[in-house]
Amino acid sequence: MNKISIPFPHNPFLKLLLIISSFIFAIAFIPVIGSIFLILLPMILFFNGTVNGRIKTSAAFLISFSLLFFLSTLLDLDLPTIAIFTMGMAGLLIAQITAQNGSVEKIIIYPALFIISAICFYFIYGGLAISVNPWQLVEKYIAATIEANVKFYSQLPLKMEDINFIKDNEINIINSLTQIFPALVVIAATLIVWTNFLLGKRILGKAGIAWPNLTALARWKAPDLIIWIFIISGGLFFVPHKDINFFSLNIFLVTCFIYLLQGLAIVSFFFQSKNAPLFFRYFFYFLIAVQQILMIPIVVVGLFDIWIDFRKFFQKDQTTT
Repeated sequence: MNKISIPFPHNPFLKLLLIISSFIFAIAFIPVIGSIFLILLPMILFFNGTVNGRIKTSAAFLISFSLLFFLSTLLDLDLPTIAIFTMGMAGLLIAQITAQNGSVEKIIIYPALFIISAICFYFIYGGLAISVNPWQLVEKYIAATIEANVKFYSQLPLKMEDINFIKDNEINIINSLTQIFPALVVIAATLIVWTNFLLGKRILGKAGIAWPNLTALARWKAPDLIIWIFIISGGLFFVPHKDINFFSLNIFLVTCFIYLLQGLAIVSFFFQSKNAPLFFRYFFYFLIAVQQILMIPIVVVGLFDIWIDFRKFFQKDQTTT
């Protein structure tokens, strides 16, 4: 009697399809872990697109997404299909630009622009579908997010004074977040792409895969033109016009974020030049994530690097030592 052979263990594409589909369905059906997986989806596709080939990875993603979309439509399920498609395409874009030996700026900016465009399309199309101004839909989204966070915080062992403070100032918080929503979208999209790219690059580096123009990320520097945008947008704060203040505030926050990335690159260069232990590096980055006040001096370092060139100073100090 002949044994039935199962081709799956010897078929790399089926293995790839199983991995990506498992990841996508986990995003759709597992509440907390799914949110984390959604943020890391670009890194998964970036890594597999580099190791297993971009065409195979794209096919596996599109097949998995099509199955999820068909299931969502058939059973009328409210699943984050748009978010999954957007994050997946961003990961494939990272893999494509990296394979073409693109610069760091292109690798980060193009996928981030794709995510930003998808978010804009979501609010514009959603507003038109329900005959609501897209900006009003943004306010509703922010209000619903704050309400969900208040419910979540209520289940945690926190002081009631802190929870009541959020409830009492809910309207002010909604108005403030609405004012800076464009900047938050740009910052969030860029940060997601940047984080996924760094994680994927590190994993690929351990696998012995690297690109010459990506090995010196610690030397990355923002274009000098950004300083003028930073100064002009900050100066427009003093113009007594609501619309001008709105645009200048969002542009100013985005430029501050750019200098934050430059400051983090300088910190990374310092750690590398001093051969700092990995535990100390990750602990420092964890402190930045927990204590956001530490971002201010890092932004200042990135800003003043235009005139001081901290990395040259650290390199000189290392040579002297």
